[in-house]
Amino acid sequence: MANLPEMTDWEQLKAMLDKKKAGAVGTKIDEQEMINHLQSRVKGQDAVVKDVARLVRLQMAKQQKSRPICNLLFLGPTGTGKTELAKAVAEFLFGSEEAMLRFDCSEFSGPEAKTRLIGTPTGYVGSELGGQLTRPVSSNPKRLILFDEIEKAYSEVFDLFLQLMGEARLTEQGSGKTINFSQCIIILTSNAHAEEIGRIQQEVSDYHEMVNAVKSYLADRKVFRPEIMGRIDKVYVFQPVQGIVVAEVALIKIGNLAKEYGLEVQFVAPALIMQALMNNDKVSRFGIRELERIIFEMFAEHLAEAKESGVSKVAFDVDSEGRITVVRV
Repeated sequence: MANLPEMTDWEQLKAMLDKKKAGAVGTKIDEQEMINHLQSRVKGQDAVVKDVARLVRLQMAKQQKSRPICNLLFLGPTGTGKTELAKAVAEFLFGSEEAMLRFDCSEFSGPEAKTRLIGTPTGYVGSELGGQLTRPVSSNPKRLILFDEIEKAYSEVFDLFLQLMGEARLTEQGSGKTINFSQCIIILTSNAHAEEIGRIQQEVSDYHEMVNAVKSYLADRKVFRPEIMGRIDKVYVFQPVQGIVVAEVALIKIGNLAKEYGLEVQFVAPALIMQALMNNDKVSRFGIRELERIIFEMFAEHLAEAKESGVSKVAFDVDSEGRITVVRV
């Protein structure tokens, strides 16, 4: 039979258990490394990126947390990088975009929304499945939770947000389990009053003054419930992307599309990038998502053919008639 008293250092183990009981050790974040990672994916939002990294570093350094790591509100027109920044934060902090739970609040406009998030009550069909929010966090408590277009959510869902963002706890209806969200980052996004916010952005050049002006505007118009705003740690306003920034984003999207085919892009002719931007004359209205669709139409067929030919690296050029030519590397 095993001699338990000699199998480990019991004093050290007791000290470690006491430390765990007192509160988890704060996580140290390399702020500059995080900024570099976020900026590699999100273009044209440097002020937002740098402050998000600073805030996350300070919040994650805390040893005891009774609320989520942080509650953030991302404002601005569609296609400016709000969702992409959330994905990048999840990847940096938790190792993968898969750690992000994303909910479209336009789908939470009725009373059934609460059940979707925290599960069906005991006695009803599907109660053992749990909620789409509570069950994943129960299995992996380190999550980034993104609620898109928050202003469209049903009133009872806002009541859940208050509890989630304030106490970092929700009770799953079917199982009765209390789920802890203190290791999560909560991000809310909104396109509400995008035109008015855009005008404020044009009129106020200083970023911090502009954010305060936007917050005052939203408070005056009662866009969000005061209790929700009271639980937000920081509001960030995303700037419309223009010019060379859109070109950078286009290159990133081309590279990401190539990765989906198992390929690496080594070069893209400037004329092709310009062609994508010119085709995307709706970019100011539909943002980067429209640009992504155009890039797929331009390059997907060529990437698929290159993959089938057995190469791993490609370059894209143009011929004398402006058509795409593929150089297999």
